[in-house]
Amino acid sequence: MTQEQKRQVREALLRYTANFDTQAEAAASLDAVSSSTISLIRNNNWELLSDRLWHHVARQVGFYCREWQAADTSAHMLLRILFSDAQHYAMSYAIAMSAGLGKSFTLAQYAKTNENVICISGKDTHNRRTFLQTMLQSLGEAPATSTKEMLQQLVAAICAKDQPLVVIDDAQHLKDRVLLLLALIAAELPEKAGIVIMGDATLRMRIIEGVRMKRAGFAEIYKIIGRRFITLNSISVADTEAVCRANGVHDEDVIACIAADCNNLHAVTSHIVQHLDRSIAA
Repeated sequence: MTQEQKRQVREALLRYTANFDTQAEAAASLDAVSSSTISLIRNNNWELLSDRLWHHVARQVGFYCREWQAADTSAHMLLRILFSDAQHYAMSYAIAMSAGLGKSFTLAQYAKTNENVICISGKDTHNRRTFLQTMLQSLGEAPATSTKEMLQQLVAAICAKDQPLVVIDDAQHLKDRVLLLLALIAAELPEKAGIVIMGDATLRMRIIEGVRMKRAGFAEIYKIIGRRFITLNSISVADTEAVCRANGVHDEDVIACIAADCNNLHAVTSHIVQHLDRSIAA
């Protein structure tokens, strides 16, 4: 089950539990789903939950996991161009996008259809050591002992691939020391790998402010990404229409209502799921 499907199951579960006075009552109405499981899903703390459990919950709350179809939204098309450009020409880009424009979904789709794409999600729990370990494990490498050795090991593993692309998603969550580690990695990969750093507006402001304040390492990061951020802030009506039609909603009035109610693709997908679920129930 994909992360997007899990998010949709979570929303269906929240709608289901809203029909009960307490979460305990909602859990009691479900088969083999505890109140603690509902809490984990509600709080987006679901890393340890199995796909089997997700499907078990989904069936009971009226969500049917469907393969979400990509649509040619402005963000989707731009990101695919940037990913391809970075991968095939060993370019580096930084992207600052508002939440709900589909960057993580587009990245997942691109990684599925292209070889040698290394994707890492930024987490505020990462330090330099665990970040390097995560990257190496994603490459199928057993991490070395020291940070210096792991850095050398990582560079060698990336260079061994044909036209590799390294993408750091949600980079705004990374601590400064980990963010600066990306500069060291990139410095070892000139013309050998594409690098894309993605985050929200806070990432852009943090790096620009770091450069302005002359904080150590930030000028190097800014130089590596070409001293600019590519920004996207909103979806258009055309984007909403494209997502609706790609995922089975063709009624013009329904599409118009969804476009009027939603300002990001998370909301759009939620409305589409609700509409399709109502259609199935009817």
